[in-house]
Amino acid sequence: MDKQARAWLEWVVSTSQPMRRLDGSKSPIDLTSSCLIDFRNHRFLLTVQHSVKLDSNDWFLDVGYDVERGPEIYQPRGFHYIAALSRSAGDVRIIDFCYCELPRDFNSSFQERTPRMTGVERVRHVFETDLAAMPSIDQVYSFAGEIQPEQHASNVFLTELHGYSGLKYLRSENEFHIFQLPVSHPGHEYFKGCSGAPIVDMNKQVVALVCSGDEAENTIRGVSLSKLRPALDFYCNLRKDSKF
Repeated sequence: MDKQARAWLEWVVSTSQPMRRLDGSKSPIDLTSSCLIDFRNHRFLLTVQHSVKLDSNDWFLDVGYDVERGPEIYQPRGFHYIAALSRSAGDVRIIDFCYCELPRDFNSSFQERTPRMTGVERVRHVFETDLAAMPSIDQVYSFAGEIQPEQHASNVFLTELHGYSGLKYLRSENEFHIFQLPVSHPGHEYFKGCSGAPIVDMNKQVVALVCSGDEAENTIRGVSLSKLRPALDFYCNLRKDSKF
């Protein structure tokens, strides 16, 4: 692996914002991923609806770790959901996507952590995007997320940070982009926790959020951010005279 590719993969792991679902005693019971973007002077958190379901109020962002205070968390509020209306069929289909606005100065830390130490720390990436990027067959794609959760005690929740690289764009279907994995699909348990993670190219553009996979087809499916731009445009137009 050359130096440029290695640097890109090190950057990829800082693009996925971990989320934890906590019980009443603030102990983690589930995990998923998300993405931070700046769009039209607003900072948004993007993730998927099949993880952060309608009316969820128990999801928190993992924003860092303090050696004295322990894990630092932030609770996002006011998630918005999107549906597509089929005029011919007369039905409403929920799109696997949800978002909320965050304070414009919100930031999160990416840290390499083990049970014994906290290693390299840097600000987690926030994409400045117009949501217009489309996948190309000439590009290579990657995503990252925390998987394999293990609960060792009420306050000890261990995960494995894993990056998946070498994906190639195959096709698009409705609001989804489909990507070919470079190796055999290892099973859905090896991706659990990656839902909502940004799928990015080597130009550091985000094109989709991880939604699901297909073991038989050996593919990953991501919800297209370009298809969701009208919803965020509408939100920003409503909020243009307000200050968050």
